[in-house]
Amino acid sequence: MSRLALLLLLPPLCGCYILTQAQGQLRVLLNSERIDTLLADPKVPDRVKLKLLFVREIKAFGEHELGLKRSSNYESFYDTKGQPITYIVSACRKDRFEPYLWWFPIVGDVPYKGFFHKEDAQEEARALIQEGYDVSVGTAAAYSTLGYFPDPVLSTMLDYPDEQLVALILHELTHGTIYLPGGTDFNEGLASFVGWQGALEFARRRHGIASPQYDRTVRAFAAEERRDEKARDVFRKLDALYKSGKPAREIVSERDRVAGLPVNNAQILMQRRYGRYDEFRAKFEKAGGEWNRFFDALVREKGGL
Repeated sequence: MSRLALLLLLPPLCGCYILTQAQGQLRVLLNSERIDTLLADPKVPDRVKLKLLFVREIKAFGEHELGLKRSSNYESFYDTKGQPITYIVSACRKDRFEPYLWWFPIVGDVPYKGFFHKEDAQEEARALIQEGYDVSVGTAAAYSTLGYFPDPVLSTMLDYPDEQLVALILHELTHGTIYLPGGTDFNEGLASFVGWQGALEFARRRHGIASPQYDRTVRAFAAEERRDEKARDVFRKLDALYKSGKPAREIVSERDRVAGLPVNNAQILMQRRYGRYDEFRAKFEKAGGEWNRFFDALVREKGGL
């Protein structure tokens, strides 16, 4: 998640949360190993070395072909011991799509909060549930420090299918290239689109459109878009209900029926935040499918960021 490390840089006024997160980030930094060292180590399995070299290839593609910002990211490796790198808590009102926001200096309003420890995330979630919010607790495959620290390759990434790993790396590199303070939906939606559209181009250029690798990427991207479309449909139906003027108690009792499935507003907003592929594809096509023109147009649209 893109804001986690920025929160580590904030002054002590933010309390114990920042201290705990800083300790977690420091642990990652101190226990990361240089990839060059691992590649030279005969004890490291060839499977791991090939994946690390693949990550380097993805990064080079993103920087040279997509125009993503060059950085020291993904030149080191961190073993998570099979555990998620971070746990994410988000919350939303039950009777409307109004996310709970955490405010911090520098990053502004943030609609989710990251934790290195599962117990801390669960404690935050329980407090929000007691306040009457819909709450989502999930994990993140990675997070970007936006260039403040070198982001390592995580051991959990190595188990990803190639097409998902390409999309993930390009997603995180996008955060370090274009970042709108307080613009979570824009930042995550953009990174998701760049990740998967970039993965398509990577597979096409590396293997060709007739290859199994390209076919798998097409199908994986299509599955993401189907999930996004379903989330948008549920969002539209419920948003209309929430704006109907009915009493809050009546809205809450009706929403599962309207949506056609058990509803958690926090989960719907989280899915919507990482989707909206159609919006960014329209902008990409307007730029003629040229990445530099696409990014430049977005920067102008957002007032230079």
